[in-house]
Amino acid sequence: MADYYPYADKYPVNRNMPENGRPREEILAELKEIAMAEDGFWQTGQCSGTMYCGDMDHYAFMSQASGLYAHVNILQRDICPSATRFEGEIIAMTLDMLHGDQAEDACGSTTSGGSESILSAVLAYREWGLAHKGIEKPEMILPETAHVAFRKAAHLFGFQVHLAPVDSETTQVDIDFVRDHIGPNTVMIVGSACNYGYGTIDAIDELSKLAVEHEIGLHVDACLGGFILPWGEELGYDIAVFDFRLPGVTTISADSHKYGYGPKGSSVLAFRNKELRRGLYFMQQEWSGGKYFSPGIAGSRPGGVIAATWASMVSLGREGYLRYAKAIFGTAFAMQDLIRSHPELQIVGKPSFCFSFFSKDFDIYLLNDFMRERGWRFNGQQHPNALHMCVTRPQTQEGITEKLAVDLAEAVDYAKAHRDEEAKSGAVYGGMPKGVPAITNAIRDVMTGMLDAQQDVPPE
Repeated sequence: MADYYPYADKYPVNRNMPENGRPREEILAELKEIAMAEDGFWQTGQCSGTMYCGDMDHYAFMSQASGLYAHVNILQRDICPSATRFEGEIIAMTLDMLHGDQAEDACGSTTSGGSESILSAVLAYREWGLAHKGIEKPEMILPETAHVAFRKAAHLFGFQVHLAPVDSETTQVDIDFVRDHIGPNTVMIVGSACNYGYGTIDAIDELSKLAVEHEIGLHVDACLGGFILPWGEELGYDIAVFDFRLPGVTTISADSHKYGYGPKGSSVLAFRNKELRRGLYFMQQEWSGGKYFSPGIAGSRPGGVIAATWASMVSLGREGYLRYAKAIFGTAFAMQDLIRSHPELQIVGKPSFCFSFFSKDFDIYLLNDFMRERGWRFNGQQHPNALHMCVTRPQTQEGITEKLAVDLAEAVDYAKAHRDEEAKSGAVYGGMPKGVPAITNAIRDVMTGMLDAQQDVPPE
């Protein structure tokens, strides 16, 4: 139970609304102590993904920008017209990066993150399919490597999903499968640039041709790569075109809270034209509270996140993004070379800044067990078992790649020596309490239990 109550040994657990408030100074001191302790983990540079900027001065700058607008609800634009400026410029800068000038009427929407951007895109395609083609039972085709948020969106919005296999070597979506499964109810197909698991980019150019031929939508999920792949291409790295330069690309999701280095809770959904974006709009004119209009899934939205995202982007500019991208790509390729130097390990596909590796000689989670003891946090994968490293700015610190070389060599020896044993770690996307077995048939029960325990079970 201790893992359901982190810090219960040091701070009181609020099982009820406190009768009296606590002094602000005391609360801030508590928060600062916890935050500094938790930041210390990823600041080592040994944590895959999660923290993309890693610059505490940049975080402090964004906190200042956010603090000026933290109390603002940007639903009320008459009170905070600045939000219209911030949101419009965030979208404009993102479209500039994604070659929106190659689209006939490019536009966009800001959201709370990749999942909302994906949900919003799927909703827009549903409405477009109904309005323009009379499709009442929409279908989508997506690679099995596409982010699971698409399956969530299909569940919420009533889509049938055709899950396309990927090539075992390249991990790119099977174009023939996509072609063969386009039918009268298909409203959208999906490609990733890049996919979360392997860091590989689907053949977006081929998907674009299919989208144009069949007059259907093509969503490019660039939530992970959208704010770094364009800069990598500009730096001369071999990165395939995935944006609005391809005529079949109709929407792109790109997370500004990842390699855009904005605050958590910010993403952009870019549209080729305004007609498609209309599918996000909701209006109810008969409500007793007044005529209601919403430009997206969310109603109230925090002004601080919008302001801080804008501040982050304009503070870095092209020069800053290019400089950070150069360091990240260089580090990522150096780390991949380390992986390839061990014949027991194999890189999946042709990745860029994000890569995955596995072993045919032993359970890769044995290697993960050892690396965890050395302070490394890789993301676990399955089918097949693999480990994933998403390189961010903390990994570009001096000495991190050298430490990986030493620890990885010892980890390979450990895994080979213990290949007949069962690994302690496993593959779970997102958070699990420390000490809970990662591979279990009761993940949902465990996660639900984390919330229920806060209300029903006293801490040990």
